Amino acid sequence: MRQSKNPDLRVCFLGSKQAGCIGLLTLAAAGCTIEAVVAYDSFVLNLAGLLHIRDFASIKQGEMEELLAHSDLLVSVHGREIVPKELFRLPRLGSINVHPCLYRYKGANPIARLLQDGCTQASVGVHRMTENIDEGEVLVEEFVDVEGSRSAEEVYNVLYPFYAIVLLKAIDKLSREANPTEQ
Repeated sequence: MRQSKNPDLRVCFLGSKQAGCIGLLTLAAAGCTIEAVVAYDSFVLNLAGLLHIRDFASIKQGEMEELLAHSDLLVSVHGREIVPKELFRLPRLGSINVHPCLYRYKGANPIARLLQDGCTQASVGVHRMTENIDEGEVLVEEFVDVEGSRSAEEVYNVLYPFYAIVLLKAIDKLSREANPTEQ
């Protein structure tokens, strides 16, 4: 994958759990300036602290609206609240969500539903946030065979590397769309 010529995006981040940590570290490694983190658990909260990033408990809290208005992108990886449209529309490049099994299991508990259905094809995708949950334009989605995985933990362990991959691909795509002359 070609490295974006403008990786220094100003990002606000929402996240939780291991996938949230992977997303936050991916953005930092890509050279993004992370303006704020909305941490929904101690994993992401502690990581934000170690990275010296301001943290908030909710997207609706205090200065978040102003930070979003001056940012390029809002990124959610295992976010735990619905972002109001007046907020997800503020960043220059919009807002994106990273979601497992987007192709088939939108909404809550996608991996549990995948396992319940006996499905062996999982994925991690990135889509634009819209008013309708998990219904925005899919920017990138990587598919993975998880045959033999018997628990949600086993499936997530297969999927975790793909969180970083799809997030980097989505950032690259958004940067190229915003700066078409730099391709």
